[in-house]
Amino acid sequence: MKVEEKAPYFSVIIPVYQDTERLKLCLEALDKNDKKGFEFEVLVVNNDPIIKKLDLIPSSYSFSLKSLLEPNPGSYAARNKGIQNAQGNVLAFTDSDCLPDSIWLQVAYEFFQKDEKREVGILTGPVSLFFKDINNLSPAELYEKYTGGFTTEAYAKEGKAITANWFSYKSVIQEFGGFNSELKSNGDSELSGRIFSKYKIEYCPSLVINHPARYHTSGLVNKYQRLLGGAFTRRFQGNPKAFRKYLIQFLWARYRFALKRLFTLSPKESMPILQVCHAINRGAIQEYFNLIKGGETKR
Repeated sequence: MKVEEKAPYFSVIIPVYQDTERLKLCLEALDKNDKKGFEFEVLVVNNDPIIKKLDLIPSSYSFSLKSLLEPNPGSYAARNKGIQNAQGNVLAFTDSDCLPDSIWLQVAYEFFQKDEKREVGILTGPVSLFFKDINNLSPAELYEKYTGGFTTEAYAKEGKAITANWFSYKSVIQEFGGFNSELKSNGDSELSGRIFSKYKIEYCPSLVINHPARYHTSGLVNKYQRLLGGAFTRRFQGNPKAFRKYLIQFLWARYRFALKRLFTLSPKESMPILQVCHAINRGAIQEYFNLIKGGETKR
């Protein structure tokens, strides 16, 4: 007689695009997670249509590892593929460059065990930055150090969450139709905002994900170009005047941040930050013209 396998409690969904080495570190961190009273599976969704097979060995881990392919570009399309194939009743989202804390899943499990009325739509927690060498920060790392990285607690109070650290009942995600796969950025804000209209978003300080600060300025430029594209797609298509106003506010916010640092930090730190802000703004202007001319959003 065949013994039926116990369904996993969690399905951890991780989109990946040309980031296999850091993905392996993420999987190793998940393999070290405490798991008292529950099982979990991990679904890695490859979003690279060219390299269709990832260099992963599923048998190397103590959990069930599934590798899926989503050729349509965008991490939200990839997450939706993971949702469609998930077996767990609670979905956990993180990113391929993240390192979950050793009790990440255990903390979430104990939280959901207490949610008897199933009132929680999203459980989220801190996303803590770490650096290659805290004593020798790159200009991009300096920028991330003083911008504070991810303000997930304040975000949760506004009724939003980010997919670097997100847990939801699968039924809740399905109720709202998953992520908007047309978006390359802001898809987590869009879905979490809709979920918040009906359910609670809870912030748990001990539910920790560790995220590397961006080391290269080009990574920050790409990040803000993606954010600009997400805002354009969601809010400003067909309204160029409002989008232009949004861009001006964006540019001023970066320079205002840099100017404040000139008066509060040493030139050794403030000048690189100013250079990074200028690079971000230059990239934002380039992306603005790309978008209003009908170009594709960045991924």
